[in-house]
Amino acid sequence: MKTILVAEDRDASRELLTIVLRAAGYRVVAAADGEDALTQMNEHEVDLVILDIHMPRLDGFGVLRQLRAHPAYSRIPVIALTASAMAGDRDSVIAAGFSEYISKPVNMALLRREVARLLENNP
Repeated sequence: MKTILVAEDRDASRELLTIVLRAAGYRVVAAADGEDALTQMNEHEVDLVILDIHMPRLDGFGVLRQLRAHPAYSRIPVIALTASAMAGDRDSVIAAGFSEYISKPVNMALLRREVARLLENNP
């Protein structure tokens, strides 16, 4: 069973993502902020990460930089979630090193498809 780390500071959003991903057959590890996300990465073997861009203590970009700099985590697919969907955001997020970008409110069918695609391409 593949494990997904969901890092989202809003409790309701984190719980909804967890429910949807578990229903799709994934094991889910949850984090409430960027620092917690890094702690969870060290405690669990994670196959994919979903990061909210705007989180307290350490934002999604900060978490991503640390993951990409760590040899064990550098190839793990990372999906960015953000409510600030402006023109050009997707390009800048992908250029920063994220594997995919999904805007909020999250289309759960799209999220499930992207998670499956990224895990399939990164066995």
